[in-house]
Amino acid sequence: MTKGLRILIPLLLILLLGACGKKTPPKPPYAVRPEVPGNVSVKLTFWGAELSFDIPHKKIDGDPLDGIEGFEIIRYEKSITNPEDTSTRRYWISITREMFQKLTRYHFNDRDLKPGYRYFYVIRAVRGWRSVSDPARSSVFAWYFPPAKVNGLGAKGGDSCITLSWKPVTSLINGALAEGFSFEYRIYKRQKDEALARAIPRLVSTTTFKDTNVINGITYCYQVAAVLNYYESLIEGPKSGEVCVTPVDLTPPPPPEGLVALPFKDGVLLRWRLSGAPDLLGYKVYRQKEGEEPVLLTPHPVSTPKFFDKPPSPGIYHYWVTAVDSSPRRNESAPSNVDTVKYQLK
Repeated sequence: MTKGLRILIPLLLILLLGACGKKTPPKPPYAVRPEVPGNVSVKLTFWGAELSFDIPHKKIDGDPLDGIEGFEIIRYEKSITNPEDTSTRRYWISITREMFQKLTRYHFNDRDLKPGYRYFYVIRAVRGWRSVSDPARSSVFAWYFPPAKVNGLGAKGGDSCITLSWKPVTSLINGALAEGFSFEYRIYKRQKDEALARAIPRLVSTTTFKDTNVINGITYCYQVAAVLNYYESLIEGPKSGEVCVTPVDLTPPPPPEGLVALPFKDGVLLRWRLSGAPDLLGYKVYRQKEGEEPVLLTPHPVSTPKFFDKPPSPGIYHYWVTAVDSSPRRNESAPSNVDTVKYQLK
């Protein structure tokens, strides 16, 4: 084999191998960076700020991420009274593969805030060297000493309502009097069989609250926290102790109408109109012979609007009916109209 052929054959093999398969064009570096952390929010509690945001699970080009190294968080701080007093602080949050696979949202607790300062956070997701997301930014908030804990919370159950009351908060969490400050209150509520309480949407400006969004017979539990509005930032103090109470049905059904008593040779037939009460359990029937005490004929309420009575002896008898509801109290209505018959044995 000549020297020229020995050089030509390897070149042809390289060209043939290079032609096998189809390669996609390389993606620009920005396309494989993580998406921006989304839904950034800050909640202020008595211990500081809770920053939370969504963990990106896709690249900018829409392809799924296989993981990230972590988050870089930068906190910016500025004095309210001295605008030249500013500083920044950096935090690094490592995200393991297990965390990336299980979590959709990250919560970062900042307990190192100074009263009288404004803050905001900038968050970037880091996949690797030169693979960093665009920044996400939180809203700006101001920080001050939170209100003290609410004491004296009490609850009273009513008919389809629960009334709460508590002592007013007059100091801050550091013990100083809250001079120049006024507080509102946030109410937390849960059913007794639920693990987590949810905040009622609106704040309350008084120290009482009537909750009508309840169902009789279900136990509800409440906590209350004072809230300070400091430069449009709502700073929440510690929650009160929890109280639980059950609203009860105290409203009886309407009295039955149209009672008619018809004497027969072997007894007295009573009929009345069907009650429209949605929680009706049944009816109680009463009889009274002239000169004697009334007698309850149906210790267990009857479910239909009729009853046949066999008086023990001839005489004049008065009859009336009441309606009973299905609540634990078994609320009983006022009496129906009274109908009188003269009963004779035949």
